[in-house]
Amino acid sequence: MLGSKDIFLDRAKRELSVMQMNHCGIQECEKGHMWQFQARPYHLLHFVLQGEGALKISGRMLNVHAGQAFFIPAGIEGKYIASLQNPWKYAWIGFYADNGNKFIDLLFGKNEILDLALSAKELEKEILSILSVMDKRLQDVAIYQEEDFPGEQFFSIRNFSASLEANSRMLHLFARLLETQGDIKKLTKEEKNLARDAKNYMDRMYSRDIRIQDVAGILHVHPNYLSTLFRREYDQSPREYLRKVRMNQAKLLLATTEYSISDISSDVGYTNPFQFSKVFKSCYGISPTEYRNMRQV
Repeated sequence: MLGSKDIFLDRAKRELSVMQMNHCGIQECEKGHMWQFQARPYHLLHFVLQGEGALKISGRMLNVHAGQAFFIPAGIEGKYIASLQNPWKYAWIGFYADNGNKFIDLLFGKNEILDLALSAKELEKEILSILSVMDKRLQDVAIYQEEDFPGEQFFSIRNFSASLEANSRMLHLFARLLETQGDIKKLTKEEKNLARDAKNYMDRMYSRDIRIQDVAGILHVHPNYLSTLFRREYDQSPREYLRKVRMNQAKLLLATTEYSISDISSDVGYTNPFQFSKVFKSCYGISPTEYRNMRQV
């Protein structure tokens, strides 16, 4: 008798590999378009095909751009917003799966955002293949154009045969994702140095009013490219890292000095103390003043 310890082939753990599609879709968003989502019983996987935007989840704001995917687990609330300058076009799949599902773990690990090896063109073709199960107009379409198919393209299961076919195509896409993610090369020494230089620059200059665009400009690279390298090296975006450095220093100043909130705000790179307080509260759930009072009791 043949056997396997592979998690996908182990019948005793088959629930960890079972996935059932609920719906999928594709959309080109207007500038600043926001979608606020409530807790749902299924997972959501988004693929950014063009442009960029931001995902707010678990109290954190994460920037996402073309060539990345973001994952929203079942039971989680949040929102995502299209960029005002370069709004995104994205595709998504909603699917049911156990929280311990191995596919999710292998693909994302503990992160919400993934740099994709599959090109946007390939991803779009795969999503359109799923959509074409219910909309035959999409069978021979390789790229979704809003003017050809006005409005959001949305697919939901309506009958058993469509469910089987759509699920098969979804699993084919998931298999390709797992297969190709292994093809993403490790960072070269030059790329590692670039990510490290960005980190060192933020460590030194956090007290100034700098943004990631400024860091990228100093290093003569595009901000999106820098963000991709930084995330792969440090498992967080440069924006998240800069905020963490600033907030850690702010906590230290709040606990050990009598500086005003306005002065501390300025010392950690914020020109607007109200914005500083807003970011601080989003990170720790309390205001800077409340934090200081707690530490000084």
